[in-house]
Amino acid sequence: METHKESQFRQYDLRHRALALGWSEDQIDIIDEDQGKSGASTAQRTGFQDLRARVGAAEVGIILSLEVSRLCRDNAEWHQLLRIAAVSNTLILDEYGVYNVSDLNDWMLLGLKGQLSEYELRGIRERMVGGQRSKARRGELKLPLPVGLAYTATDEVILDPDQSITEAVELVFHTFRRLNSIMQVTKWFRKQGIRLPSRPRSVAGAVYWSVPNNSQLQRMLHNPRYAGCYAYGRTKMEQRADGSMKYSRIPMDQWMVCIPEAHAGYISWEEYLQNQDTIRANAASFLRGDRVPSPRKGVALLQSRIICGLCGQRMGVSYNRDKRCASAPKWYYQCKENVVRHGMRTCQSMRGDMLDEAVGTFVVAAVNQENLALSLMVREQLRTDFETADRQRMNHIQALRHQVELARRRFMEVDPSNRLVAATLEAEWEAQLKRHTEAVRERENYMDAQTSMPEPERDRRILELTHDFCKVWKAPETSNEDRKRLLGFLVEDITLTRNGYQVEVGLRLRGGRIHQLDSVALPLPRAVIIRRDASTKVLAELEILLEAGCSDGLAAKKLNRRGHRDSRGDRFTRHGICLIRTRYNIKNGLRRKRDQLREQGCISGVELATALGVAYSHLHRHVPDNPRVEIYEIPSEKRIFKMYKLIPEPQDKQVL
Repeated sequence: METHKESQFRQYDLRHRALALGWSEDQIDIIDEDQGKSGASTAQRTGFQDLRARVGAAEVGIILSLEVSRLCRDNAEWHQLLRIAAVSNTLILDEYGVYNVSDLNDWMLLGLKGQLSEYELRGIRERMVGGQRSKARRGELKLPLPVGLAYTATDEVILDPDQSITEAVELVFHTFRRLNSIMQVTKWFRKQGIRLPSRPRSVAGAVYWSVPNNSQLQRMLHNPRYAGCYAYGRTKMEQRADGSMKYSRIPMDQWMVCIPEAHAGYISWEEYLQNQDTIRANAASFLRGDRVPSPRKGVALLQSRIICGLCGQRMGVSYNRDKRCASAPKWYYQCKENVVRHGMRTCQSMRGDMLDEAVGTFVVAAVNQENLALSLMVREQLRTDFETADRQRMNHIQALRHQVELARRRFMEVDPSNRLVAATLEAEWEAQLKRHTEAVRERENYMDAQTSMPEPERDRRILELTHDFCKVWKAPETSNEDRKRLLGFLVEDITLTRNGYQVEVGLRLRGGRIHQLDSVALPLPRAVIIRRDASTKVLAELEILLEAGCSDGLAAKKLNRRGHRDSRGDRFTRHGICLIRTRYNIKNGLRRKRDQLREQGCISGVELATALGVAYSHLHRHVPDNPRVEIYEIPSEKRIFKMYKLIPEPQDKQVL
């Protein structure tokens, strides 16, 4: 359009043709808003839309164009313009003549020209697409490459020359190889604060570094170019209900071109296929509901590995949210499949700490020296991952240091008298210094978190623990996530079946072997009426404490200090003491003190107000200065209760 303008000149020369036909200069409007835009659609062509509106308003006498394709290549839009022109008696002129759309022959001729114009456009498109596909089948079509790959001067695909970009892309596939989950890879990158490069299409050649999200990692793991495969036709374009277009992936067996090992890659083609199988298996298990999530920080050891022995569905974990038990949380394994799916009762529920202890005992007894070596290999792998992540941070810091140096050079080379340019370059230099400082501080924070214990000391303690796996299992340094990972190395899933007050535990080990924990009996939580029981010694001491005026909460604290426990083996609470008193019909300390004071002639505040003839709300004004009233205080946990004793007046002072 910039170098070949002859057709544009011919279009503008139509103004002289209009003058020759009798239109004046002020009656001629040239519409050139649609230059450089295809006539295949009128959505973005404001000039054509304005022309159609003015024709409908009968403001146009004749339309001049070299040919129909210059106006519109969409047959439907072209016929709509013809109908409007026929109603408004608008003429149409091209290089072959003048046409009156109201005339049947002219309307048919213009309609054929519109159809031929659309056919020509589609033919051009088909020839271009056919040539593109033919070149793609030979693997010679040059397609945009993802970040991490680059073209040479001879159009050969190689790994990116930038080592920081190459190591970042390799880290993605290495992490997925270890975690086997895109979401877990995303969480790991965000937890470590590692940035990945990206090349936006809007800015050619620019590289941006940012913490990745799930969509970015999905595109990288699904892209076959990273496996050295030349692929073409992996997506298809579909039309939405609102008329817009969208792209969707198609299965691999329907790809138009797939040439493995066509160029250098980060992984092999076999590993790529294995990664796709893993991703599909994760998605399928998520839809079925049998997906095994990654270990979490909760204390429930059997999380995500329990199967209900009654309905065959996976069981969940329910934690005790009571704030009074925050220091020693309790958890229960429950099957809520019938509740969620069918609105029925829960299949079964059982206390979790007893089951965890039984399974943990089995794991400690079953683990041998080879498993210990495997755990040490995992520890070594984690150390390697940290070193890789730290190397990525160092690469990022070096790149920022280079930017700081460039900004400093630009500032030093500017003329000092040109303050406008100098101020801008100085601000850019300060911004680069700030980014570099933040990156260094972020790396130091991660290093401090990792090296809180010296590495030789940590390795020495690990080697000491390898002599006794029980110490490894119960060590404070072993987190809940580590215990669950160690359990996953040995146990595939666990089936729990409630049988009265016993739970049958079936273990399916790695490799398919089944092991039944027949010798372990796991009692279920007992009923409330049983939990209210107490031993004779506890009842005797409780009677003494209540007789001394202790409240329920104070009595529970004193019993706990003396080493007493309830029927479940837990510490006494105020609510537990209340249940025991209800069970054995024992009065609390406050009621006992009240009864004793009433036996001595004491009355309540309401009774005293009635005796003095005053309102109860005004009792505090008369009691302190009245010598006939004695006050007895009964302390409790939350407030102080008062009882009053009214002393009668002497007989000799009574007026007869």
